[in-house]
Amino acid sequence: MDKDSKSGSPGLPGNALIAAVLLGAGALFLREAPLEGTRPAANEPRIEQRFAQQDIDARLWQDPLGAITRARQDAAARLGAARARAEDERRSDRQLAAEIARKGAHGVDEVVVLAVMLGGGPYAEYVENRRRTRYAVLAGLNAERFAPVDTEHLGYFMPSDNLRAPRDLPETVPYEWFEAVPSGRAQEAGSREVLVLWLDNDAFSSSPFARLRKLVGGLQPTARPGDPPPPRMLWRMLGPTGSDGLRAMVQEVAAADFDGARTFAGVDLRLLSPSATVPDDILLAPFKLGARGQSLEAVLERKGISLLRTIGDDRRLGITLVEELERRGLSADASRAATASEAKTRLDQYRETCRRLSQHENAPSHIALVAEWDTLYGRSLRRQFDIDPKTGRGFCITRLNYVRGLDGQLPDRGAVETPAAGRESGKGADDKNRRNDANLVERAEGQAQLDYLRRLATRLRERDAELRASEVDGAGIRAIGVVGNDVYDKLLVMQALRPEFPNAIFFTTDLDARFLHPREQAWARNLIVASNFGLRLDDGLQAGTPPFRDSYQTSTFLSTRLALDEIRRDTAFTPTQIDAWLKQPRLFEIGRTSAFDFSTPTKWRIDAGSRSCRGSDWANCVDIHPPGSRRYPHVPVVALALIASGTLFLLWFPAFALHRPLRRRLRRFVAHSGGSTAARWSRRIGLLLLALLVHVLVPWRLALAWPRFATWLTGNGEGSSTAIGDGKPISLTEGISIWPTEAIYLLTLLLCVYLVFRGWTALARNLDEISRALHLGNTRRRLVAAQLREDRKLAWWQRLVNIFSCRPPAPRYDAVAAASLDPRMSAAALAFWQLYIVQNRSSARFIRSLACVLVVLVFGWLVVEAFGEPHGAPVRGQVSAHAHMLLAGGAVVVLNFLVFYVADATLFSVRFARDLRTLHSNWPERSIRYFEKRLGKLPPALLDHWIDLQFVARRTKCVTGLIYYPFIVLSLLLISRNPVFDNWRMPTGLMVLALLSVGIVLGCVVALRRVAENSRQHALRAVDEALLRANAASAAANDPPQGTAPASPAQLELLRHQIVDLREGAFAPFSQQPLLKALALPFATLGGTALLDYMAMANL
Repeated sequence: MDKDSKSGSPGLPGNALIAAVLLGAGALFLREAPLEGTRPAANEPRIEQRFAQQDIDARLWQDPLGAITRARQDAAARLGAARARAEDERRSDRQLAAEIARKGAHGVDEVVVLAVMLGGGPYAEYVENRRRTRYAVLAGLNAERFAPVDTEHLGYFMPSDNLRAPRDLPETVPYEWFEAVPSGRAQEAGSREVLVLWLDNDAFSSSPFARLRKLVGGLQPTARPGDPPPPRMLWRMLGPTGSDGLRAMVQEVAAADFDGARTFAGVDLRLLSPSATVPDDILLAPFKLGARGQSLEAVLERKGISLLRTIGDDRRLGITLVEELERRGLSADASRAATASEAKTRLDQYRETCRRLSQHENAPSHIALVAEWDTLYGRSLRRQFDIDPKTGRGFCITRLNYVRGLDGQLPDRGAVETPAAGRESGKGADDKNRRNDANLVERAEGQAQLDYLRRLATRLRERDAELRASEVDGAGIRAIGVVGNDVYDKLLVMQALRPEFPNAIFFTTDLDARFLHPREQAWARNLIVASNFGLRLDDGLQAGTPPFRDSYQTSTFLSTRLALDEIRRDTAFTPTQIDAWLKQPRLFEIGRTSAFDFSTPTKWRIDAGSRSCRGSDWANCVDIHPPGSRRYPHVPVVALALIASGTLFLLWFPAFALHRPLRRRLRRFVAHSGGSTAARWSRRIGLLLLALLVHVLVPWRLALAWPRFATWLTGNGEGSSTAIGDGKPISLTEGISIWPTEAIYLLTLLLCVYLVFRGWTALARNLDEISRALHLGNTRRRLVAAQLREDRKLAWWQRLVNIFSCRPPAPRYDAVAAASLDPRMSAAALAFWQLYIVQNRSSARFIRSLACVLVVLVFGWLVVEAFGEPHGAPVRGQVSAHAHMLLAGGAVVVLNFLVFYVADATLFSVRFARDLRTLHSNWPERSIRYFEKRLGKLPPALLDHWIDLQFVARRTKCVTGLIYYPFIVLSLLLISRNPVFDNWRMPTGLMVLALLSVGIVLGCVVALRRVAENSRQHALRAVDEALLRANAASAAANDPPQGTAPASPAQLELLRHQIVDLREGAFAPFSQQPLLKALALPFATLGGTALLDYMAMANL
């Protein structure tokens, strides 16, 4: 095999190296293996020994309602209905009240009844929410130094009021006791125990206060004569579970005869609401309660009910999301709304406003809201994005609705627990197989609502097309909000809409750890989440508790601590204090492994406010939230200095290595400086000090400036009034950072400059080597000098015409003038060579390449506009937007310049080889004599052909080596747009332009190969004709040709074999040329990055 087929272009990475780099990069995204427990299954029979009322088996993390229900079902199956009913009757609220009364005899001064409302539904999301609520409450009790009396059992009682119809209270109420840790601060004000009641929220959906009063009355302890007084009862209620429950409370309070003080006379009751987020005015407006702007807490206080809302409302979340969407390039400016005409209804007026505004530049952006309509929460939150006629801010909205439970899953009545992952019950597996059947997927029948979801996505896509056609900016739907309180439904909606709107910004509310699961990465990554809480509080408040599963757990945890701490301090928390903590919602972007917190600037040290979050004085904490996520990685100064030094070395060394005259000057400067040895050493020391300055002092200074530069680059929000920065973080692996892509763009810019310089030096050095090898130096110098004299006589536009001229030049010299340049070369050949000199100049190549770039940029703009796709980038804030515009635009320009620089060199060689074939006496006398010595006495015409082929072969060997350059840069640009780094998509228009670049280079190489083969065939025909004549002369003389003959047949046969076997440059087969290897680079890149995507999604 030819040597060219065994090696690629020298100094450039082969495909194996590219594959190794991609696999090495894949190691960045390898995830840890899932945790697996080793506990054996508990198959032993249950030991039936009961020693206390709290005797139902239940782990501390189990659903309390489900645990009691299963225990009663087991008891009914084991004991029979009659005995099970008798067992239930034994567990009455009066019995628990008596137990509370007996606590006084054991030195308990106070019993805090912590009544926690739980969603009572049988569906999977309700079960999970009950688990989470119990975990959060118990974690709060532990943080307040209360421990469970029995860690493995629950108790329950049957409210006595249910014996009378109608039954207003839950059928069963689970409970558990907690006692103060002996060394804890809970005993500072005397002995206190906590009784936690787990209440089914559904039982309080109407007249909640009346029903709560019945529950309180049933548990009121009374002391028998002679017994110690019962402990004081303090009621703290965490609930209701949602905004609908809070609305029911407001509705009951709105009655004219309602008096909370009379209803709960003698009861120390306080409500804390950790999950209802509907704004106060929306709750109060239907019932006309309170003055304008009055808070719900104040209205209920006037009615005798003490309420503390411990979570922010939806309006703040909406404002935060509107501001965030503006940071990401959307417009919320609807100041022109006042010009819209009055319409009959508010909805008609809103639509007319959006229609009018869409005909203006800088109109408010259009977004879509997909919300559940069967909850007050879903109906309320979607209003927060409307255009506010007072402030003139908001978006034009397309509203679409769904009902909860899109997957159609119902509780399995025969199953006790949900099957573990990977072990499905037979019925569940059959249902799953039916859903996966291609003939049954999303059929418009049955329980599942997925077919509605698919049609919702289709309708939204149609609406997007309508907006693109009617709006001035043609942007369509820029963002999609998914509003609801069921995370499973949110994930399904995003799963349906993400593929249809890959460039849209998706946003929602309420952070949940399920967004971070690797199986949800394809549609949940880059989701913007506004939330009143994160998954944890400040470390001092979190008290060692692991981060929670969702933000409502965090709120419940805080509410539990608030309820107990204000009892301990005998000072109630005020709404003003809670409002100060929650005035700025948290803002997250879902990454590959974590939710990035934009909400607050990174804290480099623990300030006074953070210190006050620790210990018993945490109520005075300035900020209960943890610090925001770090905006850029912490790198040691030494490592940064080494990186900067290496980068500076890569910036100057390649140019120094390629520039031979510069190296010669430097050697002369050091070795031949003249003077004494001391002078030479002084110059060497000066160069050493310069290198020290460049590679030590400058990198060290840059390393020290890195924090300030990174702070500015990422916009970490320091000094901002909203405490939310407006930049993107620097992260390589989380998939939420634009900066790896921009770094690749910058690398592309520098690499293109280097490759153009490398190509220029390679072409110039190659021409010098050819001149020496073919002995063209003297003639070349004379022609260059003659052309310089000609250029001085031409106007600028004539010189410009010569640069672009494709016509064969007319002879410029008569016989005498031609002979003065070279006695053998014809006037036509001399004119041809002078035009070659003009068009081969670096300035000429630059002008031709730049002209082609301008044409292609205009064409590319037309192509991108023709496809009508959004070409926005996942920028955030002005710094990242401007950086992307400059770097991406520059990368596209320099890529096209490099493409056309290589194409120009290739096409120039094509035209040169083609025109060279049509001329005669192309080479000077010295070159002919040189090749006569090597090949023997041959006709000058054949020597001309042979030298033609040698020149073309040597020149195209250099030119074909340039083919790698555009493909290397194109591969980098493909890597830069990969979703591994951020929410990048490759628009069709840009893909068309990339294919156009590939096609241009590919076409040039094919054309060069064809013209080279034509030159070979032309030379072979000339040799064949000479061979025929030589054979004819030999036969006519009936004797072998003598030495006086121009060439012998054997000599011509040998020349013919050398021409046929020529495999250098463009004469090599395609399989041995760099083209195939260069083409493999982008495809290997696409395959490798696709592998990285798969590995990231599969959590490998």
